[in-house]
Amino acid sequence: MSNSERNYNLEIKDTSNHQYAYNFDFDVMHPYMMESFQPFFSNGNLLELGCFQGDFTQRLASQFEDITCVEASEAAAIEAQRKLGDRARIINATFED
Repeated sequence: MSNSERNYNLEIKDTSNHQYAYNFDFDVMHPYMMESFQPFFSNGNLLELGCFQGDFTQRLASQFEDITCVEASEAAAIEAQRKLGDRARIINATFED
């Protein structure tokens, strides 16, 4: 299946047998990731690939002034931009594009 055949908006939808993201991700993994990434942060710009709805990006916004995110799902990109406002530039595209 090529990227042009994928429905990224459908892929992020929760179903009866799985969720795209769980509370464990937000409550446990995101703080752990921030703690483990912190030593490698440097001043400047940040490029985040696959920001979903911007929850982790909100954490990154406390560390970086210029954030650009690439998100394939239009629905997720819209929600991320709504959450982040002018704190991040959200690009709705695949990495390849």
